[in-house]
Amino acid sequence: MIGMALGVMTLLLALSVMHGFEDVVTQKIIGFDTHIRIEKLFQSGSDLDEDMIQQISDIPGVTDVFPIVRAELMLKSNSITDGALLEAMPLSALNRLYSVSANLQGNSDGGSGLIMGAALAEQLKLEIGDPLLVYDLGSMRQFSGIPNIAHTTVQSIYESGMEDYDRSYLYSSIENLNRLFPQETGSKEWGIFLNSIEDTERIVHAIDDILPYSHRSITWKDRHQTLFNWMKTQEIPIFAIFSMIMVVAIVNIASTLILIILEKRTEIGTLRALGTSKRRIQKVFALEGFFLGLIGTGAGLLLSLVLAWLQNTYGIISLPAEVYFMDRVNMLISGKDIFVIATGVILLSVISSILPAMQASKLHPAEALREE
Repeated sequence: MIGMALGVMTLLLALSVMHGFEDVVTQKIIGFDTHIRIEKLFQSGSDLDEDMIQQISDIPGVTDVFPIVRAELMLKSNSITDGALLEAMPLSALNRLYSVSANLQGNSDGGSGLIMGAALAEQLKLEIGDPLLVYDLGSMRQFSGIPNIAHTTVQSIYESGMEDYDRSYLYSSIENLNRLFPQETGSKEWGIFLNSIEDTERIVHAIDDILPYSHRSITWKDRHQTLFNWMKTQEIPIFAIFSMIMVVAIVNIASTLILIILEKRTEIGTLRALGTSKRRIQKVFALEGFFLGLIGTGAGLLLSLVLAWLQNTYGIISLPAEVYFMDRVNMLISGKDIFVIATGVILLSVISSILPAMQASKLHPAEALREE
């Protein structure tokens, strides 16, 4: 039973760590992005008109449709230069990017500066209110090849815990971008927020029926597909490896029952001599295997729930945030995992008891008693 408990606990905690990591990364990535974006694929083709935008807004589940301007910038301050991607959008939409707005230091009410990640600010040795030069790299594609230059300040600094994003993304209101670069700059997209991300696929299909050939819709998951595919791929080997522990525990159940049969040959022979049927003998050992699995599984589930609660509450195991997107291990135990593991382990326990039970029922009463 101890072996069963440890096996169940290890398997469930391994899956909970994977699910917890996926949940934290998903929440943080969604907090940097809109749920759906509409991009223009070709320079030719019509832009989205007001009628199309209204049709998209009327789709059930859509809460907001707004413009986004993306621009590639080079920043210079304190004789240090670095590049970043600026995303400008209305303030109402910017406030819904909770990975940014919830981790903000400084003013966020639409001032004239830029919202910068802590890693990028550290790289440029900047603090809130410090001045910097901004070069619009997109304008270099024009005939002159000279970038548009603007002077601005650091309006506020955010630190999301995802250093790659903190180092790469700047944010601003569209009004502020128009003040910095009065001439048209960057590429225009449309962002969409939903009531629930569970409706993403349904709403994407509805949007695709509205969009012209020159545009496409892309979800938050598609934009980060490589990362999510990697996380899904990791679940399979982790489940397979830790399932080997359960195989060992199942073999232990079978071997334990066989030893019990060897020790109880006389009792089994006596029962058979008194008229106990073979099926009844098989049932005794099948029930013993079932209760071994049930108690071991229950203890393992209880241990895993307690350990997961301790980790999520007190953060016993910490992580480097710049590598893992979080500062501690997050565990998320799902009801589906509990059901699948508990059902599978108990079922295997019963199956592992079938061979010993059949062996016990085949004992001849006379032979068992003669040996005694």
